Amino acid sequence: MSNRISVVLPAAVKQKVADALTLIRQELTPYLHPLTPEERQGIVKMGDRSVAFMEDIRDYGTTTPGFVPSFVDFAGLKEDLQATTDLDAILRPLEQLATDVESTRMQTGGEAYADALAVYRNIQSAAKSNAPGAQAAVDKLKVRFVGQGKEKKPAAKS
Repeated sequence: MSNRISVVLPAAVKQKVADALTLIRQELTPYLHPLTPEERQGIVKMGDRSVAFMEDIRDYGTTTPGFVPSFVDFAGLKEDLQATTDLDAILRPLEQLATDVESTRMQTGGEAYADALAVYRNIQSAAKSNAPGAQAAVDKLKVRFVGQGKEKKPAAKS
C-alpha cells in the first residue's frame, strides 16, 4: 500500500498543544456565548460582505447620527461589530488549522484503515486455511461490518 504520509506526534508536542488549547479556551470563555442548535438557526446570518456593510453603517451612523433610529442601540451595534471583527481575527486561523489537522487526520486515517483492511482480508484467508487463532480473530473483527453489505430483497409473494 502507498504511504503518502508518516507522522508521529511526540508526547511533548501533544502536551504543548493541549496546554495551548486549554489556555485559549480559558482566555476566551468569559467572552463566548455558546448557542443551542435552535438558537443558531434563529440568528440572522452574515457573510464577508455583511461585515463591510455593517462597517459602512457604523461610519454613516457616526457621521450622521440622524440616520440611526431611536430604537437602535448604536453603541451596542458598534461594540458588536468590533467583537465580530476581533473574533474573526481569532476564528480564521483556527479554521485553517482545523482544516489542516482534519486533512492530515483523513490522510493518516485513510492509509491506516486501507492497510488494516488488507490485514483483515489476510486474517480471513488464514481462517479459511484453518490457521491457529485466525478464526477467533475474524470473529472478533467481523463485528465492525455487521449490518453492512448488500441488502437482501424480500422473497416475491405469489
